[in-house]
Amino acid sequence: MSTQDENYITSENQSYTERRQQWQKIRDVIEGEDQVKEQATIYLPQPSAQNSNQYEAYKKRASFYGVSERTLRGMVGLIFRNEPQITLPTRLDSMIEEASNQGHSMVVLVQEMLQEVLSIGRYGLLLDYPAEARIDQAPYIAAYTAENIVDWTEEYTGGQRVLTRVLLREDIDNPLGNDYERFLELLINDGVYEVRRWITENGATPIMEGEPVIPMVNGAPLYYIPFVFVSPYNLKASVQKPPFLDLANINLAHYRNSADYEHALYLTAQPTPFITGNVTESDRPKAIGSGTIWILPEGGSAGMLEFSGSGVQAQRDAMSDKEQRMASLGARMINDGKSRNEAADTARMRGQGETSLLSSSVMMCEQAIIRLLTWAAEWVGASRDEVSFKLNRDWVEAKLTSQELDALVRSWQGGAISRLTLHENLQKGELIPMQRTAEEEQELVEADNG
Repeated sequence: MSTQDENYITSENQSYTERRQQWQKIRDVIEGEDQVKEQATIYLPQPSAQNSNQYEAYKKRASFYGVSERTLRGMVGLIFRNEPQITLPTRLDSMIEEASNQGHSMVVLVQEMLQEVLSIGRYGLLLDYPAEARIDQAPYIAAYTAENIVDWTEEYTGGQRVLTRVLLREDIDNPLGNDYERFLELLINDGVYEVRRWITENGATPIMEGEPVIPMVNGAPLYYIPFVFVSPYNLKASVQKPPFLDLANINLAHYRNSADYEHALYLTAQPTPFITGNVTESDRPKAIGSGTIWILPEGGSAGMLEFSGSGVQAQRDAMSDKEQRMASLGARMINDGKSRNEAADTARMRGQGETSLLSSSVMMCEQAIIRLLTWAAEWVGASRDEVSFKLNRDWVEAKLTSQELDALVRSWQGGAISRLTLHENLQKGELIPMQRTAEEEQELVEADNG
């Protein structure tokens, strides 16, 4: 691929431009009340009869229900109830504790990836070596959020759709100010993987930093871009609808309902005293309460204006309805859509369209990490068969009862099941750590008995 006019570096993929506002909305909602209120009329329109001071009070009274953030953290927490099971070649052992270019462990990297994939629905991972890598040093993984994967190109090569260019915005300190940006361009040029770095300031034409670099692995160039796109549904470059978009929209609608509801309460909830008759200014009551005397004109009367009707309750009902819808959306993100009493054929048909967001995201994140670790194994001359990475799929607690445990042990003692089967069931029942092998457990047993 040959370079065009340098201004193409700052151009965005059309799909990126179409989705960016949705990504920002989801991030604002997950961030919570302060962030949402800071956006003012973007998420809470100003009623036409209000001035700026009245609108500020209207917005301040509104309550934001932080269900989206709690749903996301809960989903990630379900996955990490048990630690991932990771097996790597010896040369890559250091990646378990230091996997990313920011020094994060593999667990932290995957947690961040899952948060992005579950909410925004897009993430990118690049496998690379440090600029001054030691001969025995392992590669590292650089992670990119959806907003930092600016452009990409795929072309058909040998009948397959192949990634030939990725443009990434790099998250770095801005020593030259807010309008300073740095881009990393990864491309296949004349069939070989090449890296170019660009810098632009104040919207000026981008300038290439240094010369293009052809990364070498074991003395040879690469013929592919070691970059993986991750979504909840596949590892393709195409941009998917953000998984949390519907939840964020209902969350914001609930926020707007809350603003109207609290405003209505402010206007109507406090009883207001009234007097009828010809009341002079000097006779107008200046206070209310026990010990205060009101002198009414002849034929006059006094009373309290109090709200009655169903208007405020209708607003509260609308909020309750949205709370139920948000709960339902959150549950469907976790539930695989199958019912215990559902017929097998029905469950199979439903399952084709209702595999849970949580389950599919775990699967895609696993596949992305395995692909990068397989490349890393090849780069250090190890076997790809030595790579294994598996995330927890047990979303709920599965503690064995004493009766179930007794039945398992008796089945093993009676020769109905093997020791390995017993061990696996004890792991599923969360009585033995998932990462502990049957051999390790047996050694611990022998040590206790010795």
